[in-house]
Formats: sequence, structure tokens, C-alpha cells
Amino acid sequence: MQLFVLVNDTPYGVMGLRARHITTRLPARYRTDIQYREAGKWEELRRFTRHIAIHRPDLIYVMNVGYAGGGAALMARSRYGIPYVLDHGDPSYELLKNSGRPAWEAFLVRAAEWTMLHTADAIVARGARLFEALGQMHPDTVHYLPDGVDTERFKPLDVTDLRRRLNLEGSLTVGVIGSVVWSSRFEICYGWDIVEAMYRLKNKPVKGIVVGDGTGIPFLKERARQYGIEDRILFTGRVPHEEVPQYINLMDVCISTQTNDSVGQGRTTAKLPEYLACGRFVIATEVGGATGMIRENGFLLPYQGIHDPGHPARLAERLGWLLDHPEALGQGLQGVEIAKRHFEYTALANRLAAVFDRIVPGSR
Repeated sequence: MQLFVLVNDTPYGVMGLRARHITTRLPARYRTDIQYREAGKWEELRRFTRHIAIHRPDLIYVMNVGYAGGGAALMARSRYGIPYVLDHGDPSYELLKNSGRPAWEAFLVRAAEWTMLHTADAIVARGARLFEALGQMHPDTVHYLPDGVDTERFKPLDVTDLRRRLNLEGSLTVGVIGSVVWSSRFEICYGWDIVEAMYRLKNKPVKGIVVGDGTGIPFLKERARQYGIEDRILFTGRVPHEEVPQYINLMDVCISTQTNDSVGQGRTTAKLPEYLACGRFVIATEVGGATGMIRENGFLLPYQGIHDPGHPARLAERLGWLLDHPEALGQGLQGVEIAKRHFEYTALANRLAAVFDRIVPGSR
């Protein structure tokens, strides 16, 4: 079966990585062609549409709601009768609205999202809560397929040399990894709570690590400067994906903060499976996919709304406890088995193939 994968992301974004990891593990009967969005949305819409017209695939797999991939899939379905599957992770309208973008843009995205959800032949939901919500509206077409991890690459590693080189020896290290995008509406971004917690623990042997780049980095650095803790937080910038497992293993404690709204409640997030696979101790907000994955291997913290001013103090209190009880960090190793059982890409690929087979039965 000829499968076209239309990724509303670059080859090295989260969706690009998910597309490659899953489709390369599909059974041999699938001939896969992955197309990434690397230019403007309208230019890529034309390119995707032209590519489909020439090759006429049996099935299209769209990664995330987007004008380019979604528009091309809708036209292919209307013009050639080619079915498509939507891989959906975040309520796009809510996510865009929270970022502070113009209201008209958010409503256009809402219209695109509604159209794709109601015309897709199947929907793959990456979050358990999103799966439940969509399942009430589309009970026969929604399937749960969480964010995955390659447990051959993401695993506990000895990073003693890297830790020494980055001057992190003798400190409890607390970190996040991901895209650091500033929300002008709420004046927070990924990693904001680490900066605030480091300020509250400025006299303790603890250091923060923020791996990734984005519009929020200058704001976090400025806040660290105002607090006088520039030397307590390491901003690495973007690192090559093949080096990400080393940087996760640099972190004694990985932070997974999801907002308590429809966006956070619907997520597992791509990073949580990676944190678990590396055997890290995880402190997560009690929201979304983390609630079922964090037990003795970490802490779950309450979180209210989108910006919870009380969260950094609760986080700092738990980190202070770990400073006094460092032996508890070893319990993070329980996450390795959790990652293998729930998030291994090979198992996810087999489940995705079963979804495809229902839509194009002749592919078996």
C-alpha cells in the first residue's frame, strides 16, 4: 500500500521525528513517502497537492492540524476519493488562543480543526484525555496512540564527563527540554517554573537546566539576571536530537509542567516518555497523561489554571525534600519499564497499521 505522510512541521520538529520513528517500523507492505512542511503554508499546500495528484497514494496520514497538510488531504479526498487519517495532539484553537495570537487567526484554525475532525476517516489522538473527549463525538473513528520513544536510544546513560564539563558536579540538577515559546497573554513559557524555583533555592546546591530554544529564552535569562541566579541555570540552546538522551541524563529531576486547561489535560507530551525511558525522577503537574505514569518514580503536584503563581513554591518544596533524601532519586529507574510498556515505537507502529488496515482492507 502506498502511504503518504504529510507533516505540518520540519523534519527535525517533534512531528517530523514522530512520523519517521513510527512509519519506519510499519510492516513491509507499506511503501511510505514522507513530505515535510519546510516553506510557507500556501506554497507547501500547492506542493503537497501536486505531489498527491502525480502519485495518487492509497492513504494519506496527516500529522497535526495545519493548512498545508490538512488542505491537501481534504482536496485529495474530495477530488480522488483518497482517505486520510489525522494525527491530533492539542486542541489547536485553545493552544493558539493561549499564545496571545490574534482572535481572527485562532478562529480560522478552529474552523480548520473542526473540518478535519469531521471529515477524517480516522483520528489518532496522542493524549488519553483527548482520546476520551474526541471519542464522545466520534466513537467509531478515534484511536489512542500516545507520543512514543525509541528505548534503544533513550535509556539511562553515564554522563559523568559531560556533567563535569558543564560544571554541574555536586549539585542536584533540575531540567526541562523542549521548545521555549513565550506566551504574551500569560507572560510565561516552558521553563518559567524552574527559574522561579531556583530563586527560592538560591542558597542550596541545586542548578537548573533548560535545553531548547525559542522566543521565551530571552525572557527567562532576563528573569534569572534580575534574581541574580544567572550562574545557577544552564541554557544550552538547541542540541542535536542524537545528543538529547545525554542531556536528559544530566538531569537528576525532569520537570513536566502542563497547564490545567483543555490543552494540558489532553496531552501526554513527547518529552514525558523520553524522561521515563532515561530513568529520571519526574516532577509533573497532576494534569493529562502524567497522572497515570508518575507514581513512586516521581511526584505529582496540583496545578490551577494556565498560570498558577503558587506552583514554583510547591516545586521548590519538593526539590528541597529531594536534597534531604537523595536516595529517592533512584526510584526514577522504574520509568524505564513504564516507557517500554506504554510508549515503545514498534508497538505503536503495529497499532497504527491496524488502523490503516480498517480503512484500506486490501493492504493486508
